[in-house]
Amino acid sequence: MVTMMSYSLTVLVVAVALVGAASGFVLPSPTSKSTRLSASTSGSSSISATNALEALSELTTLSIDSGDFDVIAQYAATGLITDATTNPLFVSQAGTKGGDDARYEALVDEAISYARDTLGLEDGGDASDEAIDLAIDRLAVNLGCEISKIVKGRVS
Repeated sequence: MVTMMSYSLTVLVVAVALVGAASGFVLPSPTSKSTRLSASTSGSSSISATNALEALSELTTLSIDSGDFDVIAQYAATGLITDATTNPLFVSQAGTKGGDDARYEALVDEAISYARDTLGLEDGGDASDEAIDLAIDRLAVNLGCEISKIVKGRVS
């Protein structure tokens, strides 16, 4: 459910990104402290922050939308990103990352085992659509649990 507040904040973030892109401003990396973001409405008052993330974090709670544990940890370490969200694309990407990263492989293996055990399927047998759906749901839960160990706020 999208509330007016979250819609407004999304519009604000998009507007900041568009204004920044039009002026040549690029969001710095989460650890960059050399870039300064300044904005002025009438020339008499200005808003200054160490970087764009700090400026936005003063206005709202920042949430990262990723399934990459390393990226989430990098941004969470700044203290500016407190919440995280993931989506079906990231869940499917975790399934393909299995061979590249033992963390994801363990999550995928556990999800498959959970689906097989729950439905009473034998190893090596064909998986039904129901088993695949259950494994994907479990993988989403597994990803959320792991992400909740990285960020201190909410995970959705």
